[in-house]
Amino acid sequence: RHFAARLAIMLLCGLSLLAGAASALAGAGAGAVSLGAAHGAAAPALLRAAAPLRVPAAPEMKGKGSRGMPKKAMMRPGDMVNTGAKKRMMARDFQQKKEWVRVAKLEDDLAAKGSTKAVEAGRAPGGMGPTGFQEGSKYIWSLVRGEGYYGEDGEEEAKVFATDGACRACKFPLTRGVWSGAQAGCDEQTLTCPACGTRYSLESGEPLDFLPGDNPVHWLAKVANEKNGPQRLAVLPTRVSKSGAVYVRLPENTIID
Repeated sequence: RHFAARLAIMLLCGLSLLAGAASALAGAGAGAVSLGAAHGAAAPALLRAAAPLRVPAAPEMKGKGSRGMPKKAMMRPGDMVNTGAKKRMMARDFQQKKEWVRVAKLEDDLAAKGSTKAVEAGRAPGGMGPTGFQEGSKYIWSLVRGEGYYGEDGEEEAKVFATDGACRACKFPLTRGVWSGAQAGCDEQTLTCPACGTRYSLESGEPLDFLPGDNPVHWLAKVANEKNGPQRLAVLPTRVSKSGAVYVRLPENTIID
């Protein structure tokens, strides 16, 4: 009888322990479900927080949309640009603005179409450093000689483009860029980065073919840089004098040495 009583007591204790464990498991399961739901609700917010920031666009010159040409922003196909008015506006701006800087000589630095040259013009604002005030770094620009145009007197006038010193997609120097004139399917002169294959309009700076990945080298550049997204090159107005001096117009209030 004593043995039977002990056995009954042990069975009752075991059942009590099993009931407690089942209750604990049920509570843990409910907690896990609620925790998973909370994580699921928070996931979109976390994804939004982890989304990459957009890289600021290239600096834009005043009058960029119309390139300083009367009515060009509102032109329709077939309309003609008043090139005489444009030249007069450019000449007046050249005489009045200090931001025009001479940077090269055509016959010495840009003798042939497609030739390029790196030039320094203007500098970034300075600031206080560990040893006192430090001057800002100088801006580097890439000059590209393109196809000229015929003036009112019927003579061909040289055309030089000035753009960023490095590719916006992969930071490779654009003085190594490959120039291409207007052709079928593209009525703009372009510059292609040899390192990543990105092709830019020299008229507007817009990327016309961003990281094409069309060969092994370009594919590697695409994998490394596509997360940055396409960015427009900065393009400066230029002027070539009759003597062959090349001038660029820096953005307003640029620090000039």
